[in-house]
Amino acid sequence: MIQLQDVGLRGRGRPRLQDVSVAFQAGRVYGLIGPNGAGKSTLLSVLAGLVRPDRGSLVGLPWQRGQAVGAVFGDVDMHRGRTVRETLLLRARLVGSDRPSVDTMAHRVGLGAVLRRRVGSLSLGMRMRLAIGVALLGSPSLVLLDEPMNGLDPNGIAWMRGMVADLRSSGVTVIVSSHLLGELETMIDDVVIVSQGRIVRSEPVGIARTDACEVQVDDSARLLAAAAQRGIPATQRGGLIQLGTRAADAVRVAVDIGVDVLLAGPAGRSLEALYEEVSTAEFESEVVR
Repeated sequence: MIQLQDVGLRGRGRPRLQDVSVAFQAGRVYGLIGPNGAGKSTLLSVLAGLVRPDRGSLVGLPWQRGQAVGAVFGDVDMHRGRTVRETLLLRARLVGSDRPSVDTMAHRVGLGAVLRRRVGSLSLGMRMRLAIGVALLGSPSLVLLDEPMNGLDPNGIAWMRGMVADLRSSGVTVIVSSHLLGELETMIDDVVIVSQGRIVRSEPVGIARTDACEVQVDDSARLLAAAAQRGIPATQRGGLIQLGTRAADAVRVAVDIGVDVLLAGPAGRSLEALYEEVSTAEFESEVVR
């Protein structure tokens, strides 16, 4: 397990990370989201060992054991005059991989047919595939991807989804930062939300939970009482009641006690809703300052 505890980093007179405490487990995929300038890229740089924090502790990171980290950060910047094979060979030598692994990786990322092409002639999507192939050489146990779906067409995004699933099944810890929240939501297990250099939320993604629902009724007190009598966990948040049962069962209980159901659906909010909530709060805090 990778753990960060009370990590802080200042830059240009202001905090870039503030009291960051978070844990990442092997074999899970984490989505790192937040507004621009929130500290996502800085956090990824700390995890990669590219930036050392001013304070706090880091435990379990591969580079602390002399092992490589697979990382793709932002713009894909590779020598445009080298071929695909030469680019992969250079990385292979750095991480101790053999020559056959280069051809295997090229086919894995869909570039087996263009090994002799120079990087400068590749499309943005193909360069992204190459960068990911470079990052995966040496079988890293931690893979960091910052906006990895840039330039990918729908087939490329589907490939990305499958590749991330393969890494998960191999026990690799994967952390993906992306503004394509709909696509990100399909591939991650947990979401980590960063705002103003702090982690404001870290939790499993529960969009499609079938064992919990949220309902809105015309008499919340009666539904809460009925749920308690039936042993159904229930909590109220604003005008919504969250129940530890399926939406169909919750509606059935409401009908049985004569309560009108105004809204019913699975519990959990989409990444878009979570992002909007955090970005709105950040904007309002900036206005207050």
